Amino acid sequence: MKILRVALGVIVGAYAVFDLVPIVGNAWYKAGLLNPVPEDLARMIPLWDATAWWELAVWSAVVALWITAAWRLIRGRSALGLYLGAVLVDAVLWWVMHATPAYQQVFTPAELREDYVILLVTGIVAAAIWRVERSGRAATAAA
Repeated sequence: MKILRVALGVIVGAYAVFDLVPIVGNAWYKAGLLNPVPEDLARMIPLWDATAWWELAVWSAVVALWITAAWRLIRGRSALGLYLGAVLVDAVLWWVMHATPAYQQVFTPAELREDYVILLVTGIVAAAIWRVERSGRAATAAA
């Protein structure tokens, strides 16, 4: 189970980094550091304009929770609560952002469907973390 814990930690950590990229891009744009905006990112401008700083702050906190959960998984410590907290806050923030016209404008229908796949995968990862932590507690109790 140690290898599975480390693999889950790497997956969660990689997703945190993946999730950090749009936060940084949006913050750079808002701060005027992304000037001129690269052509391949120009379609994001309506969403970046519509995204409030508080949303970026909450999203950053979610990334910090995921990084902490990943670190705890790799170190063999309990991480499910942190992970579920991050998933819950991220899902609420996604719902808030997803409801905006700007979000619907910048993404294609296929990209919007990918959001649901990401939500499904986060649920599968949560179940895997629960299973790994449950089996770890059972092994400790048996010893």
